Amino acid sequence: YLGDKGSSKGKDFECVELGELADKEQSKEKTPRRVIHFSSGETMEEYSTEEEDDSEKHPEKKDLLSSVDTSKLTWGPYVWFQMWRAATSTVSACDYLGERMASLFGITSAKYQYAIDEFDRMKKEVCATHILCNSAV
Repeated sequence: YLGDKGSSKGKDFECVELGELADKEQSKEKTPRRVIHFSSGETMEEYSTEEEDDSEKHPEKKDLLSSVDTSKLTWGPYVWFQMWRAATSTVSACDYLGERMASLFGITSAKYQYAIDEFDRMKKEVCATHILCNSAV
């Protein structure tokens, strides 16, 4: 009880119906985005994340280059737009070709993976000999 001072803060919380909250929770029950069936007979339900739900509700302009009408641009912005489009296309092509060449030459693994593997092998070997020495005593 807050008294008769006419405080509006207390009146905001006077009447809360819990039935409405239960209805909202039921309506928010997610349905799986897709169901994956494995050969073993098991299934896995894949749900969308909140970020994906928000992006579906509020689609953003992801491809700004295709939404520009170049016939309505003046010379300055037109030249800038064409240079930007050429640059982004070139970078995308180089990125694609670089990935394919790396895959072709087999340089997709970590640079020092051989050293890490050797260290792990030696560590297991030392641990195994240490266990054998302790059990022989």
